[in-house]
Amino acid sequence: VKKHIQRVGFVNTLKVGEWLGYWGKHLTPTGFRAFKAHQKTNHFPGSFCIGRKDYLWIRLRNMQLKFGRTDFAFFPTTYVLPGDMSELKVNWDEAAKQKWILKPPAAARGIGIRLINKWEQVPRSQRRVIVQKYLDKPYLINESKFDLRVYVYVTSYDPLRIYVYDDGLVRFATVKYKAASKHIANRFMHLT
Repeated sequence: VKKHIQRVGFVNTLKVGEWLGYWGKHLTPTGFRAFKAHQKTNHFPGSFCIGRKDYLWIRLRNMQLKFGRTDFAFFPTTYVLPGDMSELKVNWDEAAKQKWILKPPAAARGIGIRLINKWEQVPRSQRRVIVQKYLDKPYLINESKFDLRVYVYVTSYDPLRIYVYDDGLVRFATVKYKAASKHIANRFMHLT
C-alpha cells in the first residue's frame, strides 16, 4: 500500500492537519474526533470490535441474547478463556470425542491456531484465547477442506456503501479430510 501511494505522488508527513490519509492501526475516539472533513483513514471508529475474535464473539453473543439464537446460529459454540473456563468444562464433559479449535484473539494467517481433543491441552494461563467447537462435518470439495475469501470495501455506513471485488480467493487443504482424531495434528488437512 505504501509503495502504491508513493508511486501516485503522495508523500509522508508528520505535520498535524496537513495530511489527507492515514493508513495504520485503529485510532482512539479522540484521534477520530480530530479528523477534518477531507481526511480519510483505513478504519471506521469502533471497527476493532469486529476485527478481534474475542470482541466479535462478545457482540455476537449479545445479539443472540437480544434477538434469539435462530437468527444468530451461523457460528460455532465459542468460549473466551479464561473467563468462560467453567462453562467450557461443562460442555466439554458433555461432548465426548469432540474436537476443539484454539485461536488467539488478535492474530491472523493461522498464527497460534491449533486443534485439540484432550482437556489437558486447554491452556490455563491468564492470556485470552478463543475456544470453539470444531465442525465435525465440514463442507468439502473433492474430499478436501477449503475456505473462501471475498474482498469487500466499505466506504460508508450512512448511507451504506459496499463494493465487492469480482475476484476472490479459494484455499484448499492439500490432504483429503478425515474426521478421525488421529489426524488432528495434520496441518495440511485442516485449514486454520
